[in-house]
Amino acid sequence: MSPLYDDVESKAVVPELATEARKTPKISFFRKWGPALVAIAGVIAVNAALLGPSGSKIPALNDRQLSAKKARMERTQAVLDMEWDHVADLKRGIRNVGSRHLSEEEGGVMEYTRRRHRYLGEYVHVDVSDQFTLFGKLSISAIYFAFWVFLMFPNWFLPIGRPGIALGGGLSMVVFRYILYVTGQGPVFDAAKVIILEPLFLLFGLMLTTIYLEKMERGGLFDKLRDSLDDPVNWKRTARVMLMSTIGSAAVMNDSVVLIFSGVVVDLCVRHKVANSLPYLLSLATTANTGSAFTMTGNPQNILIVSLAYDDISWTEFLLNMIIPVTAASIINATMLFVYYSSELFPGSSGILECFGIVFSGNRTPEMLAQEHAYHARHVAKGSGEEENYGWSIWSKIQIVIITIFLGCFASGLDVCVTSISAGAILMVLAAWKRQHYDPKPEIVDYDADGNALPPKKMYDMDGNEIEPEEEELVTESETTLTEVDYGLLMLFIGQFILIGSFDDTGVPQAFFNLAMGGCAEQMTSVPCVYWFVLVVTILSNVASNVPVVQMLAATFPYATPYDWMQVSFSATIAGNLTMLGSAANMIVAFQAAKVGDRTFTSERHAPFGIPSTIMSLYVGTFLLSTIHFAPECSEKLGECDA
Repeated sequence: MSPLYDDVESKAVVPELATEARKTPKISFFRKWGPALVAIAGVIAVNAALLGPSGSKIPALNDRQLSAKKARMERTQAVLDMEWDHVADLKRGIRNVGSRHLSEEEGGVMEYTRRRHRYLGEYVHVDVSDQFTLFGKLSISAIYFAFWVFLMFPNWFLPIGRPGIALGGGLSMVVFRYILYVTGQGPVFDAAKVIILEPLFLLFGLMLTTIYLEKMERGGLFDKLRDSLDDPVNWKRTARVMLMSTIGSAAVMNDSVVLIFSGVVVDLCVRHKVANSLPYLLSLATTANTGSAFTMTGNPQNILIVSLAYDDISWTEFLLNMIIPVTAASIINATMLFVYYSSELFPGSSGILECFGIVFSGNRTPEMLAQEHAYHARHVAKGSGEEENYGWSIWSKIQIVIITIFLGCFASGLDVCVTSISAGAILMVLAAWKRQHYDPKPEIVDYDADGNALPPKKMYDMDGNEIEPEEEELVTESETTLTEVDYGLLMLFIGQFILIGSFDDTGVPQAFFNLAMGGCAEQMTSVPCVYWFVLVVTILSNVASNVPVVQMLAATFPYATPYDWMQVSFSATIAGNLTMLGSAANMIVAFQAAKVGDRTFTSERHAPFGIPSTIMSLYVGTFLLSTIHFAPECSEKLGECDA
């Protein structure tokens, strides 16, 4: 029995799964949380050994680091002393930094540095922490952490659900910030500014696209995609999900992959009547987060890192630096998933060694053979009753063309929000035209007891004249498919943006980072400080979200090198697997699964696997990235590489 099989007896995926669910003995606290506690203790021990219990082993800055620090201070002062045209900035747009390669007539590197410096200071990170009183900071922090706990464990007190909790928390924060402003305890709070619209537009477009891919045609592209992941053997089915999730997240974006495939994974669990769907949902969510670290377009924080970095980071440079550590992290995550859930994925196996023998030698237990026989028997029964292979219709081919163009626009760097919404809108128009002009009209016919069709009923007015039947009113997309968009998920992110934005205003996350880093702040990606740095980034990414952490680091270290950003990207992305709130992809998986009745993917069940898997992947990957990397450890635009 796997140590994380958490009594899912009567909480099966859907009623069909209840027939296979079996009652399991309740496991002890140490058996469930032991691996996580050991991983946490190991992290503390490693950092204490490298840096000393009180940081006494932190090395002094070397000549290169001192020279770089001096150059950064001189560049900042030179930018502050520059004269600039405020009207020209407003006309161009403060958010429009422009090219990193401005001509000499345009001002060159210094003008680019000035624009970026102002952008970081006035848009990315506006420091208003000095306008809070101590009471204001403590009260805002208390409200934030209270709702953070409520979001982690949404059913502890009242069954409100995460969207209601997040939205209630956001509104509570707005009201309390106004009270602080009126009483002189804090600055004015611009809630609209902290709501980042790009992820909301992206999620809406992806949900719209996903819904139409699924609903447009029975046996179409979506069903064929689901069938390609199916396999009678549990561990092979999980491996297919992990491979698809890893490649898909690297190619497009992790949020889009989990949004599309969460329902597919749950459907596969229903089809095979598995008692515990948690391993399959974990395989989707964790590999989507890990795989998204491969490329700069894999997740929102990577896109932000490339746009905020001082030096150029190309797509190929990003991939080459990440391929070794992310591959290692993916292997570690998959191996630990197979070990933790060996009883579910390898039914009938007697231990870990036999599980690995099954994977590498192709052996099968009697239980696995029974699963294969049942699977093929169901297919034979279906094949004799109804035709299952619908072929590639014209609508499936049109979907493939649209999705290919959609992925091409993603890869070419076009705006992901506009691309996803456009794809959804095109599919909506296509589905409406298909339903109106191509699909057969439903016939409303009544039958007698013998099954014979009855003639349509005629209606007459008071004078005995026959009343002509009215034309049927058209059913619109707004009444059908658009109602399936998960607006609650959008409300969840809006509430979280408000909570996180207000918490960041207090300066508490920044103070925690500076206090925790101590003497490692100026050499955060150098060994041995890098192992402490990735731990601090991981904690902040789960407490204050990874996108605000990236914005904070860009404003705090404006001249960070490409290698510095590689370490930030890797740690902030892998950190998404630590807890349920560590990544938007985790929340999407939980929501999409809950929509079809699967509520097994919870914070309590995620953390016992997520913590040890994340820590192991993070530290092995950090070691590999610090040992083998191709990104320069200096800033070319600052002139550090010349020295």
